[in-house]
Amino acid sequence: MLPKFQLFILLSFLLFQGNVISQDNNQLINKLNRQLKNGETTVNKLLANDSLMYLHSLTPFREMIKSNAKPGKLTMTSGTEPGTKITVKGTVVNKSGAPYKNATIYAYQTSAKGWYADTAAHILINSGDINHARLFGYLKTDDEGKFIIETIRPQGYPKSSLAGHIHLQYWRGGNKTLHGPDELQFEDDPRMTNERRKQSLEEGNLIAKNSGTTAKPVYEFRIVVD
Repeated sequence: MLPKFQLFILLSFLLFQGNVISQDNNQLINKLNRQLKNGETTVNKLLANDSLMYLHSLTPFREMIKSNAKPGKLTMTSGTEPGTKITVKGTVVNKSGAPYKNATIYAYQTSAKGWYADTAAHILINSGDINHARLFGYLKTDDEGKFIIETIRPQGYPKSSLAGHIHLQYWRGGNKTLHGPDELQFEDDPRMTNERRKQSLEEGNLIAKNSGTTAKPVYEFRIVVD
């Protein structure tokens, strides 16, 4: 065991190093935010950049992505991300069937391993996954309530029978919470048994068939919010 004085020196050094790293990360995020505002880069390019993946769990980075969310297509993964590349197409409508334009959508999911983090299945058990999942993104619906997400097919959690899914949250004007399906799931998931399908639908989740090809799966969802 280290003497108290040496232990104090070690802890002080580690704290100093942590502060330096935090300052460096904040400076980089501020720089990236300026580039976004100036049109020098895009949210999709940042999220698909492997060299920036270590920033994904940080709140300032995530808030930057949210504040720069745009209508159209969101790319959540890089070209080197393991897993089957898929396209998710959504149309958000209200209970009367009218398109819900300019709604903010937050999407997050597991990797092809079924992990939210890059080192483990979960981040801080389950609660941390919502705010720190590695594969995530924000976007807005267009004038027809539509959006597109380019990602990889998520895997269900390890040592679980749950099917893979993409979590969604919705806001109006960026702040007012909208209520809609929590999960988008996939008919051709190997874990999607009849029993699992019945339970999932009862829980209010959505399940879509592949309307694309085996090589380029496409899943289309009609999402009702209120």
